[in-house]
Amino acid sequence: MSQFPKLYLVDGSAQFHRAYHAIRGLATSRGLPTGATYGFTTMLKKLLEDEKPERLGILFDPPGKTFRHEEYKDYKANRPKMDDDLAVQIPYVRRVCEVFRIPILEIPGYEADDVIATLARQAVEQGLEVLVVSGDKDLLQLVDDHVRVLNPGREGTGATLFDRKTVEEKWGVPPERVVELGIQVDL
Repeated sequence: MSQFPKLYLVDGSAQFHRAYHAIRGLATSRGLPTGATYGFTTMLKKLLEDEKPERLGILFDPPGKTFRHEEYKDYKANRPKMDDDLAVQIPYVRRVCEVFRIPILEIPGYEADDVIATLARQAVEQGLEVLVVSGDKDLLQLVDDHVRVLNPGREGTGATLFDRKTVEEKWGVPPERVVELGIQVDL
């Protein structure tokens, strides 16, 4: 990657869900679950300290259906409803972003992944380098000479930066073919 200005796009929905599944049982004295909020905040603080991004945005999936539901009736039909312990933390995670003064972007009808892909393309066209912050394998298909994916990793494992070479070494295919693998896993 060159020394062009960098834009960091955080897949807030993926990072929030990942934190929820990584940190269970954490709650306030009144029983309010806080594991996802704590994990998300920890990831965000580490990103800010390690990367010191000048351009940063956090993207979340909007509530409700997206254009994909219109195109494919059974889209995510087998996905379970969001756990109440996770849903109750959404306002707190959004508040964390506000406190850090990080813009939140949520487009009705579009998943965060779709918006990230669009913004990454537009940013590259404007001469920016892009770092997508996510543990979602599907976003690896965006990797090219100007877009990389930064997986913050799990507690104590350290971050992994995926460029074209790293994607091919890990998955055995170039980034543009990752979607063909057809498996849903975290990095």
